[in-house]
Amino acid sequence: MNAIASTDPASRRPGSSLARSVATASIFIALAVALGHLLAYVPNVELITFTVFASGVALGRWRGAAVGGAAMAIYSGLSPFGSGLAIPPLFAAQVAAAALTGFAGGATARVWSDPRRRGWPRVASGAALGFAITLIYQCAVIGGLAVAMPEFRTGVLAAIAANAFFSGVHLVVNTVVFSVLGPAVLPRLDRLAGSVARRAGVSELEREGGQR
Repeated sequence: MNAIASTDPASRRPGSSLARSVATASIFIALAVALGHLLAYVPNVELITFTVFASGVALGRWRGAAVGGAAMAIYSGLSPFGSGLAIPPLFAAQVAAAALTGFAGGATARVWSDPRRRGWPRVASGAALGFAITLIYQCAVIGGLAVAMPEFRTGVLAAIAANAFFSGVHLVVNTVVFSVLGPAVLPRLDRLAGSVARRAGVSELEREGGQR
């Protein structure tokens, strides 16, 4: 099957490559939303962040950002706990933070293909990225909630107080998720994406950049 795909002239056409990228992005979006709803009732545990990050590793920075923004818009807009659209600043903050997560996945893709980073270095990289990305997301959520309140400074303090425990657990959980799933999944995903890109005649720079 791979040999046929690699020699098929149609597989090298720009339109074919674009269709493949759109299909892959759609799969990541659907997976992120599905995992979000699947774990919605498990306190402080979510796999949307990791899935969006992985999409950036596979598709590049800008396509990863598009996946993140679209996935969060769908999930938050259809949240079982109430649509995020009811609080526009919060909704915008969530979508922007998710888009940044996908972008970060593409920007750090080489971490997972670097042969010098094996074993504990990859675990440490995963943990650091999971913590940093989740911290940015939590700050965005607090900022979005604060903007929606009548007095910003009071709103920030109230949002921090109300979300302190959830934010702390979320940080710990995602740090563990990234440290475990990062080394196990992302190097394989990066190699697979690179192999597909080479068969399609896409350069490494184009792939990592989301085909700018």
